[in-house]
Amino acid sequence: MLDRSKRYHAVVATETSNPGIVDDIFGFRRTLFVDVLGWDLPGVRHGRERDQFDTDDAVHAALFCDGVLVGGFRAMPTDGPYLSKTLFPELATREPYPETQDIWEISRFGVLPTAGRFAAKFNYALMFWLARARGFRALVALADLTYERFLLGMGVRTRRYGEPQTIGLDSSVRPLVAVAGEIPLSIQSGARFEALTGLAHEMEIIDETLVLGRRRVPA
Repeated sequence: MLDRSKRYHAVVATETSNPGIVDDIFGFRRTLFVDVLGWDLPGVRHGRERDQFDTDDAVHAALFCDGVLVGGFRAMPTDGPYLSKTLFPELATREPYPETQDIWEISRFGVLPTAGRFAAKFNYALMFWLARARGFRALVALADLTYERFLLGMGVRTRRYGEPQTIGLDSSVRPLVAVAGEIPLSIQSGARFEALTGLAHEMEIIDETLVLGRRRVPA
């Protein structure tokens, strides 16, 4: 059951449209992926985590719960360089990574563990809202097997590009196992999926990236 005592809202921005919010996202990424999850990421500077894919093409999404930044992700078009294809080409053993304007990669996706499972679901709802708003055909991502199972439990259908492989170690020298694949938007259906995407209507979404200005989606 949805905890309606908490208030969620989201901001979608580029570094050009809202440098302040994107700087906050870089700080959140340092906290979550480096401090909490123990990822060994080389792009940490001044309390921020960013990499070579944080370009003008990157769209950043920030999820807030009661005014606190608790989740987010980055979206990148696949017709240029993007993280999974560039850094982990060996994961695409069954079929190649896409290179097209209507398929985007989702990376740096996550929520603070203290925010709970509802926050994770709102983050996914925000991801699908963005995909529908932009007319994406599919979403590409690297995912560990826990996230893959979590998606399945929410009624989201995925397709792997290859088998899971170890891609590195965390700060505790534990293996990081990931699988590359996509979420085809056209095949998503069912009550669980509609319930998930319906969460986008439970929050205000401010889109800072539109050419004609900001767009608000009321809760």
